[in-house]
Amino acid sequence: MIMIKFFSISVLFLILFTFVINGQLFISKSVYGDGLFMEELSASFGDRTADLLIRLNPPVVTTETIQEQSQKPTVQFKLFDSSTDKNFKEVTYFITIEKDGETLLSNWFFNPNGNLTIQMQPRNQNDISVYGQLDPIMNAYTSREGSPVAAAGPIFLEGGLYHFIVRIVTVDFSRTILPDDQQPVFDSWLSIGAAKNANLTVNGEQLPIKVLSYYDEIGNITYDNRAKSINFTMPFNYDLERLNDPKNNVFVHQEIEVPVPSPLSGSGGYLGYANGKDVTDVIMVDGNNKTKDVVHFMMTKPIVQQIAEAYVNNSTNNNNKINGLMTFSLIPSANGTVPMSGDMNMNMTMEMNMS
Repeated sequence: MIMIKFFSISVLFLILFTFVINGQLFISKSVYGDGLFMEELSASFGDRTADLLIRLNPPVVTTETIQEQSQKPTVQFKLFDSSTDKNFKEVTYFITIEKDGETLLSNWFFNPNGNLTIQMQPRNQNDISVYGQLDPIMNAYTSREGSPVAAAGPIFLEGGLYHFIVRIVTVDFSRTILPDDQQPVFDSWLSIGAAKNANLTVNGEQLPIKVLSYYDEIGNITYDNRAKSINFTMPFNYDLERLNDPKNNVFVHQEIEVPVPSPLSGSGGYLGYANGKDVTDVIMVDGNNKTKDVVHFMMTKPIVQQIAEAYVNNSTNNNNKINGLMTFSLIPSANGTVPMSGDMNMNMTMEMNMS
């Protein structure tokens, strides 16, 4: 049985792969995510269920927190049996990390308890260096309790999606390497927020605005005095075949921080548009901070499909039908979504928007 588990601000694309290991049926899956900090991938392993948990800690990591706070986030990999909640033992991982098709890291890792932690140390240097204890049998880097493996170099310095390709090389017995064509492979994307600041002139007053994207880099933040709208752009792939795949779910998450009080927050609510389409119904406004409203664009597959189809149909240049820009507009309005106070349940909102 294949299971998919959803977490806040995450979307999963499912592709199935089937392997036979030691005479047992191993059904693995690759999962692709947009705007994601934690993912659990499930597979049947004989009479057991193998789940791979990949988790970013802290859950919200942005280019700003890395640059200003020298943040060193960790990524946890845990292979376990969900029916018993017990870890698989003697697990060897071959982990590759990519960004925009470029390989940043590709190395062997081992943990006798199946629970691997890698601390990311973002640095401006050419290559990633791995530091940690080498397992004498597998010659793979291993993490112990309280002592994670460290990967230092050009990782998490840019915002957007990071592609993690995790291949399981050993399970149960570290000396028994599974044949290449029988090693389950899990694909996952973890998201680093791309933060960008701008000063906008509104009614002659300079107002600081911050935009965070959990999908790709933000560009061209402007204010339209006539429309009274905050505008920005983001690169987007409009491949309809990918977007319309029934196995794929799509989710685009953006945040705009609006100073309070200010002319931009004075109307009490907000309207939202993406490529000119009204998406106010999927805007959430966090009003817990007294100095700013945090406006979330939370766009799920049906909305993104409609936007993409309109983009492709209206495009006159065939070269622009796949790779282009998605434009966002936020307009203060008393008729728009108003700030919420108290705890915001992103999980519940995700499930409601995807149903």
